[in-house]
Amino acid sequence: MSATLQPYLDAVRHTLQAALCLEQFSSQVVERHNKPEVEVQTSKELLMTPVVVARNKQERVLIEPSVNSVRISIAIKQSDEIEKILCHKFTRFMCQRADNFFVLRRKPLPGYDISFLITASHTEAMFKHKLVDFLLHFMQEIDKLALPASRNCAKWSAGARVHLNHGQYIGFVRQDCTFRVDFVPSGTYIVQIENTDFVFEPIRPNNVNTLPYPLRLSARGSARYFRKREEWRITDMLFSPMVLMLVVPLVVMLILPKMTANDPELKREMENMQMPKVDMPDVGEMMANFFGGSAPAKKKAVTAGSGQRRK
Repeated sequence: MSATLQPYLDAVRHTLQAALCLEQFSSQVVERHNKPEVEVQTSKELLMTPVVVARNKQERVLIEPSVNSVRISIAIKQSDEIEKILCHKFTRFMCQRADNFFVLRRKPLPGYDISFLITASHTEAMFKHKLVDFLLHFMQEIDKLALPASRNCAKWSAGARVHLNHGQYIGFVRQDCTFRVDFVPSGTYIVQIENTDFVFEPIRPNNVNTLPYPLRLSARGSARYFRKREEWRITDMLFSPMVLMLVVPLVVMLILPKMTANDPELKREMENMQMPKVDMPDVGEMMANFFGGSAPAKKKAVTAGSGQRRK
């Protein structure tokens, strides 16, 4: 813990102890409902003066007290792009699980990284000093995560390489996040940082664009080695081959008769295009011939002869 952190935490502690003097207060707008006045902000006489406790320009705490609730917003120190990425991931992870933290707001206040809301119901169900200790412990842990640049860089600089012109000249990143490539002739080169955990944009300084010295490079984001899983869409089901094979013939069967009914000439052409019916043998006669021999055939012949005689 640095020398400037303890006075900062003490100021936050005393301010919270004074602001957490809360009581149940019915809303003046909605009858028989107890709303957090610091969130509703419909009655200005129930709101108190907000207090900002700042350690520096980046680290600060906004405490907004009211008669029945207090809102605490914390701005976390972010010195470089890596810390911004870590802070964003951490606060997003916390806010998505706000149901498990009774005093955590789902969305932080604009300009701050994370916000808490303590109501009179919380102070009645829990000890007030325990709530203050929880918030201060959270701030201490956040301060441990926001390490100096030299210590942050030491974790990933060992596996980082500085390439000029895609490996023509190679340098190494030091523990203080600086690099140097020796024995490089004068000219224009493409500078690129190779790392397994972070992705950096390549830079090509030349005579047209003037860049400050020393050259500073920022990570574009974390390296992704896996493709994002595809989501289910209704169009995937509608345009699938099985659905098309079922729907298209059904549509043709429903629409084509209506089209032919409205057009007599087309209907006449469709009737003429139908194939003639082929005479199929009688199955009963075939079975009788197979099992009974040629007797039915003679009877048929006799019958035909008698018919001729009658004529």
